[in-house]
Amino acid sequence: MDDTNRLANTTEPHDPAEDPPPADDATSGLPLFDRQLRIESLAERLHDLAAEWERRTFATRPEVVDGVVLPLLQHLGWETADPGVAVRDFTTAAGTVDFALCAPPGDPRILIEVGALPGPAAAPDDHPFDDPSFRALQLAVSDDGRDWRLHFPAGRGSIRNRRFAGFDIVDDPHEQVAGTLDTYLSFHAAQHGDAFREAEREYGKRRFPAEAHAAWRRCLQGSEVLRHFLREVEEVIGVTTDREQALGYLRSQLSSIHWPADPPDPEPARRVAVGDRVWVYDFGSREIVTSVVVGTEPDWEKGEVSRDSPKGYALLGAREGEEREVRLPDREPNRIRIVLIADA
Repeated sequence: MDDTNRLANTTEPHDPAEDPPPADDATSGLPLFDRQLRIESLAERLHDLAAEWERRTFATRPEVVDGVVLPLLQHLGWETADPGVAVRDFTTAAGTVDFALCAPPGDPRILIEVGALPGPAAAPDDHPFDDPSFRALQLAVSDDGRDWRLHFPAGRGSIRNRRFAGFDIVDDPHEQVAGTLDTYLSFHAAQHGDAFREAEREYGKRRFPAEAHAAWRRCLQGSEVLRHFLREVEEVIGVTTDREQALGYLRSQLSSIHWPADPPDPEPARRVAVGDRVWVYDFGSREIVTSVVVGTEPDWEKGEVSRDSPKGYALLGAREGEEREVRLPDREPNRIRIVLIADA
């Protein structure tokens, strides 16, 4: 066998301990350690869905649920046919929502309501999402299924203030939407708590500009910051200090705060070198090859390819995550992605 087919069809015995992490789930078959592949697959699904919008209209709630919401959730790894995982007509203290996604069963991680989106004047306690007993992210989908909005759990103001992400699954860039879906709504991210942690971070970033000024004013007026500063000044000069003068001084010192230095740049990505074991995703066969070693001379028993072969030439010097083209004589170039590099 020549090494033309070796990259996509390696069948020699191998040590299971050297295999990459398992696939995300049966629905996508994509590896956990290559998020970009999952996003590309989801972006293709969104592209198909956008094309379907040009042919038809999702006019009713059942059409939106069955034609838009459930297919995307399935692509994100949710077993929507399992009533323990996707609980329909889930009741909260504030009302009933269309779905609660549970991971594990019985533990709601995401609440979903399909229909009219919360308006700009929405206040606490006027939406079925407003039950603070559930530490679950909340997804509101518009009547036509296009506009999706993500909200942080209740207990932190109105649903308007709790919104931290949103997108139109037809008009917005599909890869960008796919990345957001994968981050907050995938089964794996919800099961392991990654979705909530990322939502908490994004929610904090969005809320900071609106709340920072008021928080700073509270710190300066009647707080420990001002009282401690007054005590220190009075101890030095021996008399009572004017409060307004102290406040003015504190405000003037903001510009001289010593901010921490930026973290150092991360180490450069590893490049494929002779002797490395490389996991490669082949876009032609849509599968991952787990036993390719770049050697000075090919050793078929070990699944090696020569560094002087077309595939070896494409692999050498490539970084993890980089895409390369394998150019073979009299054939169309074959696109591959370097997924993982490890010592042989």
